[in-house]
Amino acid sequence: MLLFSELLLVGVVVSVFLFFYSLYQYAWNMIKIPLKKPSLKLILGRRIYAVIKNVLLQRKLFKDLSGGIMHSLLFWGFVAFAAYSTDFIATGIDPSFTFFLSGPLEYIVFFAVDIFAFVVLADVLYAFTRRWIIKVPRYKGYNGIEAGFILILIAALMITYFILGAIRIDGYSRGIPGSIMENVPAFVTPVTAAIASVFPSPGAWTYGLYWTAWTIHSLTFLVFLIYIPRSKHLHLVAAPVNVLLFDDKPRGTLTQIDFEKDTRFGATDIRDFTWKDYVDFYACTECGRCTYNCPAFLTGKTLSPRDIIWDLREVVMDQGNQLRHSGEKPSGSQLVTQVIGDPIKEEDLWSCTTCGACVEQCPVMIDHVDKIVDMRRSLVLNQGKAPKEALDLFRNIEAYSSPWAMDPASRSDWAQGLEVVDLSKTPDTPYDVLYWVGCVASFDRRNQEIARSVVNVLKGAGVNFAILGSEEKCTGDPARRLGNEYLAQTMINANVSTFKERKVKKVVTSCPHCFNSLKNDYSRFGIELEVFHHTDFINSLVENGKIRVSPTEKDGEEKYTYHDSCYLGRYNNVYEQPRNVIGTFASNYEEMEMSKTKGLCCGAGGGRLWLNEDVGQKISHKRIEMADKVGATTLVTACPYCMTMLDDARKVRNLEEKMKIRDLAELVSERMEK
Repeated sequence: MLLFSELLLVGVVVSVFLFFYSLYQYAWNMIKIPLKKPSLKLILGRRIYAVIKNVLLQRKLFKDLSGGIMHSLLFWGFVAFAAYSTDFIATGIDPSFTFFLSGPLEYIVFFAVDIFAFVVLADVLYAFTRRWIIKVPRYKGYNGIEAGFILILIAALMITYFILGAIRIDGYSRGIPGSIMENVPAFVTPVTAAIASVFPSPGAWTYGLYWTAWTIHSLTFLVFLIYIPRSKHLHLVAAPVNVLLFDDKPRGTLTQIDFEKDTRFGATDIRDFTWKDYVDFYACTECGRCTYNCPAFLTGKTLSPRDIIWDLREVVMDQGNQLRHSGEKPSGSQLVTQVIGDPIKEEDLWSCTTCGACVEQCPVMIDHVDKIVDMRRSLVLNQGKAPKEALDLFRNIEAYSSPWAMDPASRSDWAQGLEVVDLSKTPDTPYDVLYWVGCVASFDRRNQEIARSVVNVLKGAGVNFAILGSEEKCTGDPARRLGNEYLAQTMINANVSTFKERKVKKVVTSCPHCFNSLKNDYSRFGIELEVFHHTDFINSLVENGKIRVSPTEKDGEEKYTYHDSCYLGRYNNVYEQPRNVIGTFASNYEEMEMSKTKGLCCGAGGGRLWLNEDVGQKISHKRIEMADKVGATTLVTACPYCMTMLDDARKVRNLEEKMKIRDLAELVSERMEK
């Protein structure tokens, strides 16, 4: 074997060993440390489809178009370049190696390699420009040195590729052991051929240039192999795995605690996260898309979903190394310390609105919200710690079955005079659909108007419906999102018992939080319900001709915009139905700056409707400014939480005369043909 082949073989063996040793360390952490063992459904078809869509096609990256194009071209370029790298390394180790394809197929492969090598090199320059000249805000202060080093390595690979290719086309490398692509015509590699046409004529210096470029190319490849699992670029390995093993539960569902079996509640330290959480940590690229779409961060809070994931990753890496070296069992080791307080601040956990924007934007499908709620659970269930307003809310739910200290017997007072069937008073009355009113619409005066409008629409469509009245209790959503899983399950079990007693099968609700809870959570507690949000239900009534909606004379003077509720849109993919209904009467409509999957939260989710917001700008104020920016005279909502937050913001921002806030049900009720 030739000396350069021996050296390359040794380098490859060492690099591959170090690469897989790093992966072994990460796998050890995943297997040995977590005490929770989640189970995932096989659903192989869906998982493969997710990999094709989000890894091979890079779909989620295009939510940020310029960054998405840049990264996708880099990725596709490296996939194409893998063929060249395989040929280069194999021929370097064994000069008699023959590329596994020949003829037209070989030409197609190396044509793609040549084109993508040029694209990748241009992409590297653009990446440098974005990070250090344009200075994209979400990159600021994060992984600059690592990113720069990786970009230099990529550039070195592409430049040495073109140098070796130009020498090949000039014919100088023919006969040199280890040279590749010697039988590939110049027209197959047009970019390299163009470079060769302006390349200096070969001379005595060419031999030295060839081996210099060959050596740099080889070393760069080997450094890449060693460095990737030790840097943020571990995501090149972890991200495809994370996408393949995506959490198969509905996005709006939280992990359920079994209080009869579990002895540890929530996530206090790294043992309380699952192996799937660890894959999430490893897959993070620090790209910042999650943070720069987080409503808390955008309004001046210190919460950064990126920092939470990355900080947890660093703790896992550090404590995992200590545990391996100590030989102690993680289950009882004193080396494992809690993560709440340091590095994860309690105030950041309580700032989260659980809106799901971080999860929606993450290109590698990390679930930030579950981890935040799990840490909230640790504070509430293990230490009894929560903001004062949250503790008050818990007490009210325990005593009154609602977030407010209101007599449960008054739950249906809003329906007086409407001749609504109340099952708590007439339990034997037949009905087809249960209208789930929810706590906010039951007790808040402004939202009671929405409940009355929903009743009017249902009656106008001839729907045979009923309400539970005093038998209706909080769904448990605010308690669950605030970390009090025990109280949430108490409410869920009570409601499930009532549903079974009243033979509830089909439910309509005007609250997205109730909708999400009933639809996604309750099936795990022994009942299957057909659940509709009122926007979806009204849309079906319009499409089926059960009601007819006509614009009023004033609609021509109005400018409408629609605010997406996070729990309706991102959690349950209800985007077009309310817009379809608005289209039946609105001739002048414009989307706000952040809408649909990018919709900005109102600030009330995750139980924050009942918590003070005293840091930075109020999220609801930022959202109302967006509605004002498009000149909306009517802001349409479909959520009592959003109505409360945005109506308050409208008043504080002195927009009462300029802008109205109406629920979709109110607008339809007023425009229904009798």
